[in-house]
Amino acid sequence: MSVDSTAATLTGRIDALAAALRAAGVPPERSAGLLAAAAAATMHAVMLSALLDEPLQPERPLEPVAVIEPPAAPISLAA
Repeated sequence: MSVDSTAATLTGRIDALAAALRAAGVPPERSAGLLAAAAAATMHAVMLSALLDEPLQPERPLEPVAVIEPPAAPISLAA
């Protein structure tokens, strides 16, 4: 599914949720919280869709990371 298609589908569902909340007589303060949570979830879903549509190859080869060895003897801390 393309990012545009995902965004359009989820936007339509948020609009339907808003209409259902109004029709059910849910107080605006409660509706605002629910719609804010739905909008945040939608943004995450669209971002995930965009990330999954991108090629998974890095632009440049990854370089190895140096591993730092812990000290041989434990360090005593003053109490």
